[in-house]
Amino acid sequence: MASRTVKSVVSISNSPEAVITYVTDMQNRTLYLNPLQSISNLQGQATEVGSSWSWSWVMLGVELEGVGICTEYEAGKRYAFRTEGGIVSTFAYQAEPAEGGAKLTITVDFEVPAAVAALPGGESLLTDMEQSETEKTVQNLKAILDQ
Repeated sequence: MASRTVKSVVSISNSPEAVITYVTDMQNRTLYLNPLQSISNLQGQATEVGSSWSWSWVMLGVELEGVGICTEYEAGKRYAFRTEGGIVSTFAYQAEPAEGGAKLTITVDFEVPAAVAALPGGESLLTDMEQSETEKTVQNLKAILDQ
């Protein structure tokens, strides 16, 4: 399967600590990740490397499920996790101090799921959609976290 990377950056009028704390809280995820339908079965603390959870995601009308696993956490600076199952991906959130708050960079590396690749134009549609979703995600976080 083909791998893709999308990246978005936004300035948020809040501290890097507040940004990373917000994105690591499982209860907040469906508020800023529009395609995410649910998270359940959290095993461990969300910020603990190796902790895991179940997820459900809708991509181009296809519902996919799998497991997320925390791979990196540095308070106030960085949070990353990988997904397995219906989508193989890595999400990385990097927050850095910036004038008036934080600069948040979200990078998503993903493999195009077979169910989506099978759709007419699925791979190119998916890349465009994922970039758009990543842009929406940073804008959602900005709207929620700007002070």
